[in-house]
Amino acid sequence: MKYLTSTLALLAATMLGGQALAQDVTIKVGTVVSGDHPENVGAREFERLVEERSNGEIDVRVFTDAQLGNQREMVEQLRSGALEITWVTTGFFGSWEPVLGTLEIGYIFDDREHAFRAFEGPLGDKVAELVEPQGVELLGFYEAGMRHLTNSQRAVEGPEDIKGLKIRTPRATYHLRTLELMGANATPMAFNELYTAMEQGVVDGQENPLSNIYNAAFYEVNEHLALTGHLHLTHMVLYSADLWKELSDEHKEIVRQAVLDSAAVQRTKVAEDDANLLSELESRGMKVTRPDREALAAAVAPLRDDAVAEFGEPAQELLDMIDAARAQN
Repeated sequence: MKYLTSTLALLAATMLGGQALAQDVTIKVGTVVSGDHPENVGAREFERLVEERSNGEIDVRVFTDAQLGNQREMVEQLRSGALEITWVTTGFFGSWEPVLGTLEIGYIFDDREHAFRAFEGPLGDKVAELVEPQGVELLGFYEAGMRHLTNSQRAVEGPEDIKGLKIRTPRATYHLRTLELMGANATPMAFNELYTAMEQGVVDGQENPLSNIYNAAFYEVNEHLALTGHLHLTHMVLYSADLWKELSDEHKEIVRQAVLDSAAVQRTKVAEDDANLLSELESRGMKVTRPDREALAAAVAPLRDDAVAEFGEPAQELLDMIDAARAQN
């Protein structure tokens, strides 16, 4: 009887332990931007949806402000199974799948709606096909936004005013080359190092969506804002492939759907910021110009041919998908 009691107790403990293990799922989400940034509005909505829909079986923890490392470091953490979720732009992932740099050629997207149509169609499927062999699971897309140029030296009305400005860019080849053809001395640098670099004069300026410019207080170190709209970027929401395999099918469905649903909230926040932050930045002392977009687009147009020359048919296929989404207007 003693043996039976002990056996039953062990069995119960094992079952309870297994149940606790099945329910004890933690998902860490790492971002490099401040807590009130649109990216983290999306992250908090994802957190809420996953915890609610899993009845508390999944605990989501959001780490902002590069607490878990810069973007490159967090992608490597995904690939090694040390972090569940982060997001980077398609072009940034060109370090691992170079042809994706094609998606950060300047002026290939007319506006945010054009980009949404493209990524919600065949382009999104193609991007997943390209990134997933690199140790990640692509769950959906967040909006990184339309990028504009700021600097501490002078107002920008056209390409001639950009010439010689030392402008920080992300470490994405065709993103960097876009700024070079616009006239800048493009300098790759991690986002979390940028404010100090501008404050100390290491670089003259940068280019980012209005939400980044405002939330990172770049108006404190850059007086001039040029609404160049040279790039509309899209974040890939990525999950570690190794850790994805550990989730139950039910939890996978909850997580994937929460990414899609939170993306709608995140995009709404980006649109609100674009509508409201320009006047706020002006009130903080920024002087706003609206450069000749056609002249800037003409300056970077050769990059399409450069990408096809470098990557061949894979780059042409990406560009054709983007152009097809434009034709739906």
